[in-house]
Amino acid sequence: MSAARAGVAEHSRERRSTPLLRLSLLLAVAVVVVLLAACDADRSAPQILMDGSDALVPGVELEGVSGRVVLTKVKIVRVGEVRAGSLAADCLRGPARGARPTGRLIERIAAASMTVTLRDASGLHACDDSPGQREADRRWCGAAFGRLYGGRLRDPRLSISCKTRDGKLMGFVWVEPDPGARFIAVRQPNFVEVYRTTVGLPVRVSTTVGVNAEGSRASLDLSEHDERGQLVRRYRLEAAVSG
Repeated sequence: MSAARAGVAEHSRERRSTPLLRLSLLLAVAVVVVLLAACDADRSAPQILMDGSDALVPGVELEGVSGRVVLTKVKIVRVGEVRAGSLAADCLRGPARGARPTGRLIERIAAASMTVTLRDASGLHACDDSPGQREADRRWCGAAFGRLYGGRLRDPRLSISCKTRDGKLMGFVWVEPDPGARFIAVRQPNFVEVYRTTVGLPVRVSTTVGVNAEGSRASLDLSEHDERGQLVRRYRLEAAVSG
């Protein structure tokens, strides 16, 4: 092969390799961007709950739930076993003072909230807490009371008086799950928060998604799952602050 032909062949190979090299570089950049986005999303999901304990995951895979999943904590306290300094004791000294609880009190700890639910002859009581600022440095930033009709609530008793540490408004509602449900999944920013159900009492959940301060309303995307994680039902809960 002459020197001229060799030069033309080499130039042709360079032209063919240039687009391939560019494509390889673009693919490499795209992979890096996807990995960084995944890392950022994972870091934005909570690693600990409000009490400082590690954020765990449910022991089963929840059907139809994708992304990072965080399991909240629940503690059942019998009326005669309420200990001083506990969430239940603080609730009974605070918003639920005067209540005469029957059966059990339910303490729940989520990523950015703590709640207590109890029942007495008059109905349901809730004490709500969050890491955000509140008036007069009160122990609890929110509370709710719901009268029962035929053993059920007429509305979820929305409270929107609490805030996250960075000032986002939070909504608290009671969810009355299907009898076959064992988990309630609540869509949060960048993750899904999961609550275990308890027999006989609704589940007090919190969210920063879909909270409308001006309209005193909140809209929550929920799904309920059985003990094996299979989907029981999926729905949107619309709630308004009761007058």
